[in-house]
Parts: sequence; structure tokens; C-alpha cells
Amino acid sequence: MVSLTERLKTRVPTWQRFFQRAREDARNPAYDLLPVLGLDQRNGFSRTLAAFSPKTPGLRPTDAQAILHDQLRHDGLTGLQPPLPAGVLSDLVSYFKATPCHDPYRPHLGLFDWNQPPSDEINIGYYTWEEVLRAPHMLDLMNSPDILAVAEAYLGCKPVIDNIGAAWGYPGRNTAKGVQRFHRDYDCSRCFKAFYYLTDIDATSGPHTYVRGSHQDRRLESGKAQTDDAIIEAFGADAIETITAPAGSWFLEDVYGFHKGQLPADKPRLLLAIEYNLYPSPLSPKQPLMERLPQHDPYINKLFLK
Repeated sequence: MVSLTERLKTRVPTWQRFFQRAREDARNPAYDLLPVLGLDQRNGFSRTLAAFSPKTPGLRPTDAQAILHDQLRHDGLTGLQPPLPAGVLSDLVSYFKATPCHDPYRPHLGLFDWNQPPSDEINIGYYTWEEVLRAPHMLDLMNSPDILAVAEAYLGCKPVIDNIGAAWGYPGRNTAKGVQRFHRDYDCSRCFKAFYYLTDIDATSGPHTYVRGSHQDRRLESGKAQTDDAIIEAFGADAIETITAPAGSWFLEDVYGFHKGQLPADKPRLLLAIEYNLYPSPLSPKQPLMERLPQHDPYINKLFLK
């Protein structure tokens, strides 16, 4: 069993640094302590927090929403949902192709076109929060009534939209990096993401892969990325689901469960992700970036819309 101090080191090297980060940003303590807490502790904290958080009066999920909730609760992963309308998908892809990417881990390489990464060291081309937020239809996707209803049922209260992102994965790389290896997300004590495939994803274009049931399983609870062999030994090959689907398809996933985006083999992939949390994490801006429209719930959108 990994010690508490060793688990803390997955986020910060020392308790002194932990307290320093707490002074820098009030969101950091809950974020930094997540790898330290056990599954039962996280679940208990989530239930307590949800009990005192805002809720939508009279909200009753539809049958379709209830199915998504049950799939998410049982497996940590929902089935594939029907693709976005063709016009919405086209607008999103055109926007991201026209917006330069960057690699935050190699800032010296600067901005680059989506299909022209300046170095083979770059496995993933990212967009900033503001660039993603300004994408066409983005606010509607973030505030999808179906997803918000599932979120409230799953979290036990209204969600907070947190940690939005879009990125290209590039083929022809020899080594998987970062989120291309099996990992758990320790962003919030309970959360999930909506993943949108914006390009066609087959077995050779970097499909998303998830370990069903691992969102309620403490095996390999180390805070570190895991090899495929370790995942198979712990959970069995039958628990691993590789998700291929046409462009525009989407699904929901509890990202505490082990997951990864596979290294693309022969063509780039574009993925959009929106996270729904119990509370804010440091993975969102300190101040909102855009004006909120009247139809957008102020609590749900408070991290990005003012």
C-alpha cells in the first residue's frame, strides 16, 4: 500500500509546498489532497458536499437521461450517443483548424497550424481555455440540458463546468505521452467528462480507451500512469473498452476510472472534452473569460462566464 506522503507527492513534493499552494489559490488544497484520500473518503466527502450545494427544483430525469446516469454509475462510461448535427460539427472543425495550436510542455516551439506541428516531440496540439470557449456552439454544448440533468443526478447537485479542452493527437510518434497512457484524473472528488469526437475515430486514429468499473475500484491507486500490462493484470482484458465512432459522436465518462487516448497510428484526431465537477478545480481560470447570456445558469457556468 502506498503511504499518504507518497500519494501526496503525485501532486506536491512536500507538505510545506502544499501549504504554500493553498495560500496561492484556495482551490489547490482539495485538488492536491485527492490522491491522498481513499475511495470511501472521496465518496463520503462528495455526498456531504452535494447535500449542501444548489439543486434544480423539481428536476426529474427523462428515461433517456436516467439510462445515461445508470450506465455512468455502474460502468463509469455511457454508450455512444448520436452524432452532433452536421452543421455544428462542420463549424467546430473549421474553427479549430483555423486556430493555431500550442504545446504547453514545449512553449519554446510557439504556435503552429493544426496539421504542422514543428517537432516530432509534440504528440498533442492543445488549445487554450479561451480559444475553446469561443468555438462556435460551445456554450450550447457545455449547457446541454441532457448532460446537465445527468450531471445533477450523478453528482447529487448542480454541477460546476470545469476544465474544458480541445486537442489534436498526432500520428507517427514512437512513444505515448501524458494522457496517452492509462491514468486516473484526480480533478474533483466526483466528476465526469463529456467527450466529443470531432474527427472519425477508428482503431488507427487514437481511439479513447476506458477500463469499465475502475471508477469504483482502488486497484493501482498510486496517482501514477499505468502500463497496459498492469491494467490487464489488475482488471482483466475484458474490462477494457476501446471506443471507435464517427465524427460528432459523444459519450460521458467518470474520469477517476482508468482511461487514455491511444497514440494515433496513421491520422490525426480532434477531441473536445467538457468536465462537470462538484466544485472548482485549479484546472479552470481564476476569473471568468466571457459574458454570460441569460439562458445560462450562473452557478453552473461561474468559472467561465461572468
